[in-house]
Amino acid sequence: WAQAAQRSDSIALPSPPPPSDRSLSLPFPEAMAEVPAAEVPQAEKDELFCAYAAMILQDSGLDISEDNLNTLIKAAGGSIESFFPALFAKMCQGKDIDSMLKFG
Repeated sequence: WAQAAQRSDSIALPSPPPPSDRSLSLPFPEAMAEVPAAEVPQAEKDELFCAYAAMILQDSGLDISEDNLNTLIKAAGGSIESFFPALFAKMCQGKDIDSMLKFG
């Protein structure tokens, strides 16, 4: 064991290339979205706010209610059309949201 440890100490590891020579090729697109956030229609933003808020509420064990959706969206600094949280809460009512959020 001691001999193996001595040999591993004497192994010369290659030095990394200089920063300018490093290239990283990822299988991901360069942008996070196809459309800049400023160009997303307000109705789609409203729907995304409700969807993300509902997932957070479900994960936190809280009811997906109009009041809870509004509270969470406002806390995040968002503002949406007033009918969206009521519609979204009604749509989630009685559904098994946990099973919808599981992958695989």
